Formats: sequence, C-alpha cells, structure tokens
Amino acid sequence: MRSILYQRFSRAVRNKIHYIAVLLVAVLALKACVEPFAPPEITGAEHYLVVDGSLNTTPGASSQIRLSRTQNIYEKGAPQPESRAKLTVEGDKGSSFAFAEAVPGVYDLAPTTFRDSEKYRLRIKTSGGREYLSAYVPVVRNPPIDSLTYRVRGAGEGVQIYVNTHDPQDRTRFYRWSYEETWQYSMPLYSAYELVGKEVVFRNQDINTCWSSANPTTIVLGTSVKLSKDIIRDQGVTFVPSASGKLQSRYSILVRQYALTQQEYEYWNALSKTTERTGSLFDPQPAEVTGNIRSVGDAGELVFGYFSASNRQEQRLFVTEYLGRPNPACEPTDTLTAREILESLDLILTEYYSEGSFIPQYIMGAVNCTDCRLRGGTIQKPLFWK
Repeated sequence: MRSILYQRFSRAVRNKIHYIAVLLVAVLALKACVEPFAPPEITGAEHYLVVDGSLNTTPGASSQIRLSRTQNIYEKGAPQPESRAKLTVEGDKGSSFAFAEAVPGVYDLAPTTFRDSEKYRLRIKTSGGREYLSAYVPVVRNPPIDSLTYRVRGAGEGVQIYVNTHDPQDRTRFYRWSYEETWQYSMPLYSAYELVGKEVVFRNQDINTCWSSANPTTIVLGTSVKLSKDIIRDQGVTFVPSASGKLQSRYSILVRQYALTQQEYEYWNALSKTTERTGSLFDPQPAEVTGNIRSVGDAGELVFGYFSASNRQEQRLFVTEYLGRPNPACEPTDTLTAREILESLDLILTEYYSEGSFIPQYIMGAVNCTDCRLRGGTIQKPLFWK
C-alpha cells in the first residue's frame, strides 16, 4: 500500500510537472509546432526521499516510519521503498533509539519510554551512503478525543462525521486527524452449498457477508488559536455519501488525533493546499513543501516529510443508518440436476425436491450476486466489529 505522504508528495510533484507541461503544450500549440516534446522535468525527475511517520510517545505504543522515493510522471506501479536504511531517534540529552526494518521500506520502533522534557530528532542513513537529519522537535501532549458524532445530511444523502476535543490547559491549539473506514455489506443471494469434487456439501464459510476497509489520505486540520479556550467542536472529519454503498448495512470509522506544533500545522496546511486545491492551469502553481528533514551532505537535495513526536489518541464510531441504493436485483438463474451443476459456472443456493421425487435438484445463482469477495471485501470479521 502506498504511504500517505508518498501519495501526497507524488501528487504535488505530478501537479507541478503537469502545470509546466500544460504551459509548454500551450506555447507550442500557438506556434503550430507538431514535433513531440518531452521536457526533462517530466522524463528526468529525481527520485526524492519521502519520510512518512512520527514518534508515538504513548506509553506501551510502538512507532513506525516508512521510507520511499518519488516517481516521475511516466513511472507506474508501487513506489520504490527505501530499504536497508538505518533509522535512529536521538534525544538532545543523550538518549538514542534504533528502528528495525520490518518489511522493505517500513521501520518499527518497539515501545519505549520518552521524556517530555527532552527534544528528539530523526537520523537516516541509507544503504547508498546518504544521510538525512530532522530538526529537534518537542514532545507535544495530545488531549483525548471527547467524542465522535455524526449527522445524516439532507434526505438521506449521506452522513457527516464530526470530532470533538479540548485541552483544559489551553496549550495544544493545533490538531490533525486521520481515519480508517470499515463497512459491512451482504449479497442479494445466499449460497448454502458448494461443490467439492462431485459432491454437494454445506459451505464451511459464509460468502454472503463481507467487510471492506479504506485508508483515505485526506488532510484534516483544526485550530483554536482564535478562541479564548482550546476547544474544537464539531470539526468535520469526512462525509460518507449514501451512493458509496458504505452505509447500506453497518459502517465504522476509527479516528486518530495528533497534536501539532504551530510549525507542523503550517506544514500540513501548506501540503493540503498544494495537493488538494490545485486543479487547473489557472490555479496557483504548486509550491515545494519539504518539512523539517534535510540532507546532511547536499543542502540542495529535496526531502519530503515532517518528523514529530506526540502521543496519539484514537476513538471508534459505529453508524447504522441503512442508507443508499439496495443491492442490484438478482434472481436465481436456474434449477439444475446433480449432473448439470458439474458444468455450471453459477453457485448453488439451495436444494429443491419436486413433488413426489427423492432426487434433489439445485437452485443456482450468479457468482456476482452471491460471492461478496468479488467486490473486494473479506469474509473475515474484524476483531473490533460488534
């Protein structure tokens, strides 16, 4: 899965490249030039380091940082992970903690005790010999989430999710939220039997009900700097439209809250403007948002990402509103004999005995009306589901 920051910085780089390319195409069109042109900004883009992650100072919690490289506009496939690097967190009072690479490009730090009085920085040494260093950052205390709420918008158009929090000491002021979505859905037809070899048996797994998940990369920010009290009330997290199909049965959202310094808030705000609000030739040209991490040996080398330290707060909300279009109309396709089902691509819904017969026949259903896994979900019920 592509990391959040990788997707955003790749989008920012591509937006900027697209802006340049469109200008070039417009100029060339005015000159009636028909020769193909591939500017070096598109074909020869550097593969810049992207650092995605932070120091989680919650007691008993682990930290994770992902390293990858940006791609140019013509490259396809997954981002290139930066593997075999050495990552170390250094405290300004002498402490040091090493990350371990779990899978290529993903580095974990086991639960560690951090001191609020100490500032920390991240040091990265790649296998290619390059070194990167973040600025020292303070440990920011993150107040708990007070509540997650939702409201149905309009005549069942969808559900708006809100988060509420406050800092009784009025010290946090700057916040960011991310979220994960999970929703349950069921298929119109239920297959109770399956064919094993040439024998019809009861299914040992229910393929009618599935769960799907998503990890949106939307940047959600909030601040209380203009208020006398550090209170965030009804901050919109996301809108879930009924047309998405996520609200037909049961929907769940896990919201994570991060406390920010003012500098980090400004970084995320600039990143949001660059990656989410640029859409046309006449929009402001995307700016380079590089964060607080620098190359030690090359001051001109771009590095994307922001290293920070904070305890993370999270809360889960369940929504049961049964909104959206029902499943497409699906009817049984046929009734077949035991021999005929051997040649059928449909699934067995149930057995059927005609009047006076002791030989079963089988009512069949189309796979796409029966097997929920074809819609990308899993039949494994999440542990948190209730």
